[in-house]
Amino acid sequence: MMCRSSLWCALLLPFAACDGEETKASPSEPTYCELLDLSEVDFDPTAPAEMHRHEPAGDFTVPLVDGTTWTLSEQWTGCDVYLFIPHWIAVSSLNEDTYWTTGVEELIARSPTNAHYFFVVAGRDSDAADALAPEMQDRIDETLATLDEDLADLWGERLHVVAGPSDSLDGLVESMFDADISYFGWGIDREQKIRSLGYFPDVDAFDTALNAAGEWPWEQQLYSAAAEVEYFNFEAARQAALDAVDATIVEVFDGSVVEQLTDGTVALPDAATMASFDTLEIDVRMECPDKDGPEISNCGPWDYLAHMYLYDEATEEYLEMARFITTYHRESRWVVDASHALAWLQDGGTRSFRYTWAPEWNTQPTGVTVRFRLYNQDKGVAPREIIPLFTGGSFNREYNNERPPVEVEIPADAQKVEIVSIITGHGGETQNCAEFCPHSHHFTVGAETYETIFDEPGDNRGCAKTVSTGTVPNQAGTWWFGRGGWCPGREVDPFVADVTDQITPGQTATIAYEAKYNGGDLIDNAGNIRLNSWLVVHR
Repeated sequence: MMCRSSLWCALLLPFAACDGEETKASPSEPTYCELLDLSEVDFDPTAPAEMHRHEPAGDFTVPLVDGTTWTLSEQWTGCDVYLFIPHWIAVSSLNEDTYWTTGVEELIARSPTNAHYFFVVAGRDSDAADALAPEMQDRIDETLATLDEDLADLWGERLHVVAGPSDSLDGLVESMFDADISYFGWGIDREQKIRSLGYFPDVDAFDTALNAAGEWPWEQQLYSAAAEVEYFNFEAARQAALDAVDATIVEVFDGSVVEQLTDGTVALPDAATMASFDTLEIDVRMECPDKDGPEISNCGPWDYLAHMYLYDEATEEYLEMARFITTYHRESRWVVDASHALAWLQDGGTRSFRYTWAPEWNTQPTGVTVRFRLYNQDKGVAPREIIPLFTGGSFNREYNNERPPVEVEIPADAQKVEIVSIITGHGGETQNCAEFCPHSHHFTVGAETYETIFDEPGDNRGCAKTVSTGTVPNQAGTWWFGRGGWCPGREVDPFVADVTDQITPGQTATIAYEAKYNGGDLIDNAGNIRLNSWLVVHR
């Protein structure tokens, strides 16, 4: 392969042929992954050719329709993502054409440049392979011919059409397409682990004929595959950040499959050790009960509220440490800052916890892993006291009247004071508010008002735009729509306001709260606000 610029040579392959010779970058030059500012993982040559989700992918070689072969170990860069797209997914129930026909140009436009796509005629139909594979190569070639030369070079090395049906191949690719988990396609993420793919309809591909026929009205689009790469990149960056921290890990729940909620008793470090931490993160992994099945129709189908609670023995109450929203039919992992809960946990010792994610009347069997990550960021102070403020309820004209200001005695030794709140809007008779209407929440302390505004409702791609920051993509449901403080398949980040400058230690502070509907007055029958808020005192 000849490259037209040294930059694209570096981006195309770690051993790009530039100036007519194959050369390896000198140690002083940045690697391919460094040029892309991506973390790098070495290839594991001992990985077996297994077909289980989240297990390492073994090496393989596939023939391509252009007469070449492609071998994973030879092409491994340490930061690329590899997706295998089967032919057998139709555009819609009214259009039986493969969704390969929906456009290569848009796939390229939406894709991170560390993506590789393999188009595979899955199964044993040689006639289908003889027809569909060359047609797909033609689509790719026609699209590349319209691009800038450097961009054409880049994607010419990243769009691969596999020759022959998958059953004619050897190794991992053949065995994966014989496995149930690959029905919607599969991938190899940046940790060299096998992943199944999601469901590819897109909100922008609404079809009126489908809607009129009472069918699922959104067509499947090839470009939806790009969101998988975007999410794998997010996961890799998150993992690199987690690995960079020397955290104390406490396992709360071990990954066992449970249906609705799970309770556990855990021994935390002692009080002296807990006093050395100023940060608590809660790491939750939700996995399909059948690891060898596809995620769709295997993982729970609904976007339910999930909560991590501490059980307070003294008050017999469940205290909310963190909140999440489950995905439609897909696995997920969330890491959320719950440092406010250190005030409840500072004595250490044996404590009881509950994690819940589905109603009793519609359980969602799930493999649940929960870990606490405790560490010190040298903040100088840590949460030592937590005072309840406001809770939510029915979102109507009386909502604010039912929540008058509260008076709080600020401890004389307080060094930092924060308002921490967890807020989401759900359901309702009016405009499906407070899930799908804009609302905002305002806390006033002294002369300052601190506000969080949920204006994503009304944006059809409000949640689709947040894949790069952690929303699970390609769920089998209306995951794209912006919502009031949350997205399906995502943690709910607490709203945190530093109010230290507005209080005086040893004196009483007045704290007021109000909500607004679309920036103005409230209306009736506008759903529910799920709110917990606290004043958190640091010492």
